[in-house]
Amino acid sequence: MKKHVFDFLRVLCASAVILFLLTAPEIVFSFINPKLSVCGNFDKLGAVFLLAIALSLVENKTFIKWFLIVFGVFQLVQFNSMAYFGVYLTPYAIDFIFLETGDIITEIKDVWYKYLYIFALVGVPYWLLWRLISRGVLNRVTFKYGWLLPMLYVAAFFYRASTPNGIFQMLFKQTCFASYNTINSFSAYLGNVLPKKIIGHTQEKIYPDYKLTNIEKDKNAPVNVIFVVGESVNANHLSLFGYDRPTTPELEAYAARNPRFVYKKAWAAGVNTLIALPMLYNIQVNPKNYRKLIKRDSYLLKMAQDNGFKVTYIESQNPSLFKKTSISHYDKAFVYSSKNGTELKGENGFLDMAFSGIDLNDGRNFVIVHKRNIHSPYNDNYMYENGKYEIFKDARFDERVNEYDNAVRYEDMLLMKILKFAESSKHKTYLFYLSDHGEALGENGVWGHGHLSPEDLEIPFMFAMFNGTDDDFTNRLREKDRPCAHDVALWVAEKLGWKVDVTGEDLNVCQVNGRDTMGRAGVLKIIKKSDGTTDFKLEK
Repeated sequence: MKKHVFDFLRVLCASAVILFLLTAPEIVFSFINPKLSVCGNFDKLGAVFLLAIALSLVENKTFIKWFLIVFGVFQLVQFNSMAYFGVYLTPYAIDFIFLETGDIITEIKDVWYKYLYIFALVGVPYWLLWRLISRGVLNRVTFKYGWLLPMLYVAAFFYRASTPNGIFQMLFKQTCFASYNTINSFSAYLGNVLPKKIIGHTQEKIYPDYKLTNIEKDKNAPVNVIFVVGESVNANHLSLFGYDRPTTPELEAYAARNPRFVYKKAWAAGVNTLIALPMLYNIQVNPKNYRKLIKRDSYLLKMAQDNGFKVTYIESQNPSLFKKTSISHYDKAFVYSSKNGTELKGENGFLDMAFSGIDLNDGRNFVIVHKRNIHSPYNDNYMYENGKYEIFKDARFDERVNEYDNAVRYEDMLLMKILKFAESSKHKTYLFYLSDHGEALGENGVWGHGHLSPEDLEIPFMFAMFNGTDDDFTNRLREKDRPCAHDVALWVAEKLGWKVDVTGEDLNVCQVNGRDTMGRAGVLKIIKKSDGTTDFKLEK
């Protein structure tokens, strides 16, 4: 009896040491980012303690070594996400690490060294844990098949991920224990998200078809429609919208002399480019209605060609993104690449080159410009004109904010270039501008994009018209309070000669998609109430 009590105390003490070393990274990280600090969430701590008990009973040291290596790699991914974005890792964020590897490498190429401490943060306590186990200090009470316990522990998470209620709880459960979130998120990804991507998703809701009516009266009448899709633009960092730094002086001057210029804040379609662009181009109102992306029955580029428009697509980012967004139904494309980037001196020169190849005086043109500026790393955008646009250097601001605001100042110049290009036509020309998504800049501790939070989703909308008037249309845009992304897509479709009736959806509700094209990573519904207030509802 005495031996059993002694063994129990040994297991308890060993488990406590293992628990401490497993959670040491998040304890230390609490001092780096208090927003993501550990807390009194004892059910999650208890779940990690169960893992510690299971590991303390394993006799096979090789199994423990590889378990710690695999879990340590998962923790490195988790803490890098927490350090860079300021949020916990989610299963769909893991998925996008593979989908956007190139963009991630580009984003961190100038700041990677700032996150090297993560390797020590995770590596030191895990190495110490392995040394204690390998030297026999821990795991004094074990049994031959003890390795089954950690395997059963992980299997329980995988089983939970396979059930409908379980996976939704795992997708959206926030925790103040990073170690638990690592187990939770990787189990959900490996046990549900990845398998469904491989084998396909069979159960789905069928949504009503849109009703498309061709309202074009003269398919030979010369007209231009230009749709500019910005990149990572936070409306609250444009002085055009009241920001206290002079980030958009040229746009402000333009607005002062052009009473028909419409500009206002809007809501994004999705949390990142790969989600937002297909939604905009296909007028996808409901993120869960992903069949719109397959059927393409309301695809702006095709609708334009059907009404006699020559379609030109300008991709200012890279050939990979051009392919990933499956752009089709275009007559001409200009795609930026690193090969000609230095020669052209960045986006400024690239736009000059692209615009020189487009004749807005030749018939009917639909031009889509997807921009690169202001994507991170922000200072890369204006690197060829540092002396002119490296204006904000206030040490009281986070350096990322200074660099972002400099990129906005550069965007101010680029947008004026696009406006002058539109104005150069002698035919009636409509220009629409909307960012693909926003960018969080430290609000509530959140940085970057990819998050279903309002700070990440407020974007600018602008409209200008040249060589003609369309007062009824312009007034409708002016009267619309904070348009949704789908509103803008519908307006573009209208000027391409199509009336699109979206059945079964409340168009007064903006539906912002999370990190999954099928709407499984959450949908933030932005409900604009009659009293002028706004409700935010996250649907899982």
